[in-house]
Amino acid sequence: MKGGEYRLESSKSRRSGPSIRATANGEHRAVHSERVKIGRLTSPDMAEPVTPPLSLEASAQLADFARTCKAAARAVSLYPSAHPAIGISLSRLAGLTARLTEHEPFRLQVAANKLLVGGAAMVRPDPAVSELADLLHRHAIGGLAVSAGADAASWRALLLLLARAPEDVRAEGGIAHLWAANGGQPIEIQEIDYAEVLREKEGLAATIEQIVAAALAGQQVALDDASMRKLLQIIDDPARLDQLMARMAAAADPGGSKAQTAAFLSVLRGLASWASQSDPERLERIFRQMGHAAGRLSADAMVALLAERHGPNAMAGTINVARAVVERMGDASVAQFVAGSVIVERGASARLALAFQSLVPEKDRQRQLLSLAQQEVSASEMGQEDGFPELWASVENMLTSYSDAQYVSEEYGLELSSVRTQAVGVEQTSDDPPERVAAWLATVSDNSVIALDHQLLLDLLHIEEDPVRWRDVSETAATHADDRIRVRAFGEGFQLAEAILREGSRLPGRAQYARAAVERFSGGSMMKQVAAHLRVADDDAVAQFTQLCHAIGTPTIAPLAEALSAETDARARRRLRDILIGFGASGRESVQKLMNAPNWEVRRTAAYLLREFGGAEGLRELIPLLTDSEPLVRREAVQGLMLNGSPQAADMR
Repeated sequence: MKGGEYRLESSKSRRSGPSIRATANGEHRAVHSERVKIGRLTSPDMAEPVTPPLSLEASAQLADFARTCKAAARAVSLYPSAHPAIGISLSRLAGLTARLTEHEPFRLQVAANKLLVGGAAMVRPDPAVSELADLLHRHAIGGLAVSAGADAASWRALLLLLARAPEDVRAEGGIAHLWAANGGQPIEIQEIDYAEVLREKEGLAATIEQIVAAALAGQQVALDDASMRKLLQIIDDPARLDQLMARMAAAADPGGSKAQTAAFLSVLRGLASWASQSDPERLERIFRQMGHAAGRLSADAMVALLAERHGPNAMAGTINVARAVVERMGDASVAQFVAGSVIVERGASARLALAFQSLVPEKDRQRQLLSLAQQEVSASEMGQEDGFPELWASVENMLTSYSDAQYVSEEYGLELSSVRTQAVGVEQTSDDPPERVAAWLATVSDNSVIALDHQLLLDLLHIEEDPVRWRDVSETAATHADDRIRVRAFGEGFQLAEAILREGSRLPGRAQYARAAVERFSGGSMMKQVAAHLRVADDDAVAQFTQLCHAIGTPTIAPLAEALSAETDARARRRLRDILIGFGASGRESVQKLMNAPNWEVRRTAAYLLREFGGAEGLRELIPLLTDSEPLVRREAVQGLMLNGSPQAADMR
């Protein structure tokens, strides 16, 4: 039911009385009611049955009919009877229906916002079809059957009735009565009998509410024989069973998926116990029908149901009802379960993947069922979105490749995933004072978790004795240090780097791994971010960084020189120069490699550093820079020679 309206998907009622149908020859005959059966009523809290898709050819015919019919209805309602637009539009409609009824009557079922042909609906909604469906539905028309011979006069008579206000038509007996009184035409109208609809709905709703209340009340649904037989009738009707599942899910919602699964198992145990005593031959059908219903469960509830297969709650006497139902879930039910979960979650979760792989362990069958599920999702609003192909590709990848089997067993994985959905807020289950709760919550804040990660890495660097495992720890610590420096947490990053160097030299077999780990800093965030740090750092922090650079060695010279060449802050430049000059002669070779750098500022910095290192060893390296294309580089090289007091420098000048 949408917006307070009932939906019709079937045509005949077994229970309603006779009503008048207008026939092609104008007779008024008493016939078994065509004023609609309540076969597939849906309501806001009940899941809507899945409608099969209409073929492309039939969809095109339906859309053409709807557009032509709407145009004729508009002309009939707007223009005087002699206006040529009426004749033209009615002639087109008569010609189209003549082609549609050439071999058999053209039958339509009417829902609130769509038309169905043979129970199937268009995959992509069409505005004209929706408008025509709304017009017919407002007049309580549940179906149309157009036979051969529906000419322009027939259509004009019907469209004039549809142009009237629905309340006026109902006040005069309803559209079926007026259509019959009009003389009858080769267009058969099936009118919805809302009184019968309400009577059946009220009886069904009361029964479902009774069953749901019993399911939520205990471990096994407790109903008298009459109510149990009504329950059996419900599960024999897929549409009503879907309504029961939807109502059960809504009623169990405050308790989460665990409550939904418990209610489902309660119904199963009750059915199994009753049938095993009263009608054992019916057990197989019950399990198959409930296997279909399981396709309506959420991913969380399905995970909980799969986990219950191994527990006492699955047992009804000697029968494992959870296992029996899961084993009888057919391809359509599993595909429906996957499609429903993907639509609700707008993607695939780890819980859905775990449930899907438990239900369908065979890889080939997984692909087949995902193809069925894709068809269902494609027919929904999500399937019409632009990014649906990419979304579905990620769903397929998740559902076929996700695995935690290398870590836990399937049984434990299902239990663990089920527990994840049962988190309860501390403030709702405790009388602890607010300050204590706040202190507890602070221990799992982002900063606290990061601090715990940091301390854990420091501890592992110290206690891990196996060289190969220590290598893995050191690489992880180096990555974490780089991440911390990237967000300007320099102290933590430097501390981890120092720990790698310190612990790497403490035990044999670690040194080579420690060297490889810290050398990564020379090309990482540390050297790129350090200039900003040196602008504001205190002397102790600068000394810590200087010591770390010298411990790492010459690989840090090139990135430090590049940082110096790009830095404009006087304080940071001075500190960078001091760090570089501190390398002394050992840094000269690394600096000489910068003489051919493409960036002229780097070449200028290299000339300055060679001068600052002192001695005549690197003076000859300045000679190529005397002819450099950048004047400031030439100037720095000349100054290097001028300020060097050695005889070799004098000879070069």
